[in-house]
Amino acid sequence: MKYKIVCIKEQYIDLAQKYPSFLMAIYQNQDNMYKTKQVELIFSNMSDEKEKILHAIQSREDYSYYHGIHQLTNPITGEKMLMTMNEFDLNIEEKGERHDLFNIISSFSKNFYMIY
Repeated sequence: MKYKIVCIKEQYIDLAQKYPSFLMAIYQNQDNMYKTKQVELIFSNMSDEKEKILHAIQSREDYSYYHGIHQLTNPITGEKMLMTMNEFDLNIEEKGERHDLFNIISSFSKNFYMIY
């Protein structure tokens, strides 16, 4: 399963809770100036959050990093969780629908949302 984790600015949290599909519709690849400004208006830059996230996962024994891809590997099942960090989102790839990385990250703030 592939999904993105984004951080919403405080003033848009009520909107996101009432209309969760709004986030999926509004978050797009930033291939022109209009889409970039739209993303900058609603979503927070992940720079501060990245430090917290990295601190939480780098201390784990099953953590590894290679060419921009952060990986957690379950030592029992061998399942891998891959994460790539971008300016406004985290791209996550996990097997199944448990959303383990989202559960770890969402404990930091209520502003984190998952987009499929």
